Amino acid sequence: RRSVAEGLLDANMSILVIPGGMEEQLLTEHGKEIVYLTKRKGFVKLAMRKGVSIVPVYVFGSSDLFHTSNFLLAARHWIMKNLKCCIPLTSGLFGSACPLPVKTTIVMGDPLTFRPKIGGQPTADELDVAHKAYMTALTNLFNEHKESLGYADRELEII
Repeated sequence: RRSVAEGLLDANMSILVIPGGMEEQLLTEHGKEIVYLTKRKGFVKLAMRKGVSIVPVYVFGSSDLFHTSNFLLAARHWIMKNLKCCIPLTSGLFGSACPLPVKTTIVMGDPLTFRPKIGGQPTADELDVAHKAYMTALTNLFNEHKESLGYADRELEII
């Protein structure tokens, strides 16, 4: 919730935001590097309003931890949108709920700070510029590390 995030930031605490949300949980595909970020600007706006930096982070291997299924995807998407309940269908080790034995590596980029001209009140244009800069930084972070981590054959797709 935004109010919780704002309270933590007001208390000078750091927060971790996973902007892909339920959409990313539901639509993750095994073997593909896809992030659902194009329409996710709230975390950038919050950072701009509170004057805090955003650190781009990517987890290599996370999309390979489970095999995923598109079975009844339309129905599950409707449930997600209307009932706010995400039902990803996955299978792991030997078809169980245990993740597959895949190495995961977390990489972090340099902090990004975006300052609106009027303190704490970013304009739509300022927000768009900052959001695009974040997506570019995330893509660059992915490309910088993908070969050394065994993902040279993959591209990061931002939807």
